[in-house]
Amino acid sequence: MSTAGRAAAAPFILAVDRPWREAWPLAAQPDDGNQWLTGACWLYCRREAARVLWVGSVRTPGAIGDVYGCGPCVAELDRMVRAQTRARDSGDVAVPRARACEHWRIEKRHGKTRCQDCKRQLYL
Repeated sequence: MSTAGRAAAAPFILAVDRPWREAWPLAAQPDDGNQWLTGACWLYCRREAARVLWVGSVRTPGAIGDVYGCGPCVAELDRMVRAQTRARDSGDVAVPRARACEHWRIEKRHGKTRCQDCKRQLYL
């Protein structure tokens, strides 16, 4: 059976040969011609006054906001998306996922708000 026939028979695409995937451009970096601003990184590092790039919008039950990321955080997000794409394309649809904490119990500790269950700092 041809690759196209297998893909049509399955509810998702299995092991697709995508040579262009390995030639994706590098993630955005400051001074690469994109519209970088100075502001807060909304991604992993949460730094203030960093060079950031708009990476998309987020919708919550009460509002819509713009998400900005610094160079290293945009690169980490890019790495995660590429890993997920490779896993999906290889047919490994059972990618393990961590159960998300819903932060039901919060506490103030040393002037910071934290979840009592997972101990993560919450930015409220």
